[in-house]
Amino acid sequence: MWLALALYWLASAISVKKSIKRESGWQRTTYILCVLLAFSLLFSDYLRAPILYRPILPQTELWKIAGLILCATGLLFALTARIWLGSNWSGRITIKENHELVQSGPYRITRNPIYTGFLLAFCGCSMSLGLLKGYLGILLLVICLMMKISKEESFMLEVFGDKWKSYKSRVKRLIPGIY
Repeated sequence: MWLALALYWLASAISVKKSIKRESGWQRTTYILCVLLAFSLLFSDYLRAPILYRPILPQTELWKIAGLILCATGLLFALTARIWLGSNWSGRITIKENHELVQSGPYRITRNPIYTGFLLAFCGCSMSLGLLKGYLGILLLVICLMMKISKEESFMLEVFGDKWKSYKSRVKRLIPGIY
């Protein structure tokens, strides 16, 4: 599922608007390294510390299936948000030519539905694997996302001003109805 999403992401990146301002290379590199470490914790066996492979919660078949469903739901939500964002999307933090503040579709539910979807998917995969390393990966992913969201929101405020403030007051940042 993750691979299919990655392929779509790459293919659809071709038809985005031109960027007129972007985050620094250092900020981008820091974020990418943080996300790669989070994914490595969840999906790889490169880190050999035995404590990372300790089961956290009972691993019943029902729990694993629930995790897979949560993962699929999260990826579908992220994909829907990416499609909804259209040519305003960018893999890095940018301001686009004719940038639009998208407030409909999944963006009515949370200001960052792509990240919400990724976080749900990550939680689902961690549930299915049931190991400490996956749950540590979730924590690291949250840290990565919060770093990126903070910078993105400063760009949105710069471009959209009061319109952004109004949207921000109505729609939660990452977790619908909570945060």
